Amino acid sequence: MFIGEHPDLLDLWVFNEKKIYVVGKDGIPQYFDGEEWYPVRTENTNPLMGIWASAEDNIFAVGIGGVVLQYDGKNWNQLDTGSYDSLNAAFGFDADNLFLFGVGGRMLYWNGEKWDYREPNTIHDIFGMWGEDVNHIHAIGGEGIYRYYDGKQFHRREELTDETVSLFGIWGTRTDNVYVAGSHGTILHYNGEEWSPMESGTEEYLLSIWGTSDDDIFAVGDSAVILHYDGKKWEKMESPRPEDYLTKVKGLRPDCVYAVGDNGTVIHYDGKKWNDMSLGPV
Repeated sequence: MFIGEHPDLLDLWVFNEKKIYVVGKDGIPQYFDGEEWYPVRTENTNPLMGIWASAEDNIFAVGIGGVVLQYDGKNWNQLDTGSYDSLNAAFGFDADNLFLFGVGGRMLYWNGEKWDYREPNTIHDIFGMWGEDVNHIHAIGGEGIYRYYDGKQFHRREELTDETVSLFGIWGTRTDNVYVAGSHGTILHYNGEEWSPMESGTEEYLLSIWGTSDDDIFAVGDSAVILHYDGKKWEKMESPRPEDYLTKVKGLRPDCVYAVGDNGTVIHYDGKKWNDMSLGPV
């Protein structure tokens, strides 16, 4: 199912430095307790693409074949949403406001009682969503697509790039300050009125973007690329795993940032440098 000693990791969720979950191509969530990684066995065998949580006892992991796992604080249970289209990720605000999205524009919404389909007005894959609240959400995906959700429906907007560029990561501080990362080193910034390209200094695919403020933003991607934005320019950082690509970056504060990727890669930024804390022996 995967190549290498350890599974390729595709997403992570950080509650604190002693409670971290990662998911990946082997379909087995891994849990870090501050000292060691522990695999969490479930009945699922499908690759898990994304993870999101509203609380430590309400975690969702989604993946290929429309699989949705929910952790209730004791067990991981497989949910039936009525859809079997592959899901790329999850994004929400609380236990009663959760979006699952993925291949072919598939979009599901959980309102606390039931799953509903949401029409995103695209047949392209959706890779990322970010919003200040449930009435102001930006969604991006394959071939430069961009949609805006106002709490009721997704509105079509002009594509952010031409069809040769796909957009994978999105993060912001508020509705009028949003950043998007994508293929060919693409980074875009939205100021509330228009989207503008930023000079990233790389041609590598950027798969994820996350930050703590306007002047402290990280982007990661292929060829172990790590970029940091200080409010003025993007600069490259050195990875302790220079052979392994990176798929997601998330964190808690400027001196506590994590990224995951190829072959069980997990790295941690302590404010000065990135340190290796990857999955250990099987």
